[in-house]
Amino acid sequence: MQGFSDKASARAAARQLRTGWSDEQRRALGIGMAGQLTGWPLWQQAGAVFAFCGGAREPDTRSILELALAAGKALYLPRVTGPGRMEAVRVDRVEQLVPGAYGILEPPAGFPVAGPQAIDLVLLPCLAAAADGTRLGWGGGYYDRFLARCTAPAAVLCPEALVAPSLPAEPHDRPAGWIVTERRLFVCSSL
Repeated sequence: MQGFSDKASARAAARQLRTGWSDEQRRALGIGMAGQLTGWPLWQQAGAVFAFCGGAREPDTRSILELALAAGKALYLPRVTGPGRMEAVRVDRVEQLVPGAYGILEPPAGFPVAGPQAIDLVLLPCLAAAADGTRLGWGGGYYDRFLARCTAPAAVLCPEALVAPSLPAEPHDRPAGWIVTERRLFVCSSL
């Protein structure tokens, strides 16, 4: 993916690249990313991981969620609480998730909520990411607001085809320290 000077054109290009992914392709991306996480010391040491359930145009993260649970990690997923707001909710099984905002699977009401300080590692979704750790989100600001309250290290889960040389960023955008693709895990140049 090429570099972009504005978020609107970068989002349009990333959405176009994602169009037509089959469930099998999405699953393969997630399995590849899970494989990259297994040997990563930060993943191995994290007792509590905040991840996400991939939507229809994202890598299928089920293998990552199951990997975290099988390793005995506390697994937290986002639950939308209002426009641009979400909270970290603990789950013990992927099967507990229910359709929430935007049709994305999330923990149901009544499950334990944790403050951002309980999280050891954050795995972020993106439309695209840049080698310096800039993450282009879907535009709702949910993760930007969450990261503003969370000091845990963050890694972006980004398909290799959507890693750009550069992406536009705003002052409130917190760069990630790592990018995990289906082929590699690398430290961002912003660190």
